[in-house]
Amino acid sequence: MTTIALANAPTRVFIKVVARMFRPIRSAFVRYAAILAEARIHRARLEAEMHGNRYRLRTKIDDDLPVII
Repeated sequence: MTTIALANAPTRVFIKVVARMFRPIRSAFVRYAAILAEARIHRARLEAEMHGNRYRLRTKIDDDLPVII
């Protein structure tokens, strides 16, 4: 479909074409959000297992972990 044909097409056809163009972007965003959520879940489980929910990990460096006495 050319741009001239899109300009003359009914609105619903134009919306379908635009939705089809943005579908890959939307699915990539959804996958990225799922990856971030999974990382947060793993981090929370690690904190609970290591410290019994008494401490929170603030950095990614292992040297900065709190010492439990």
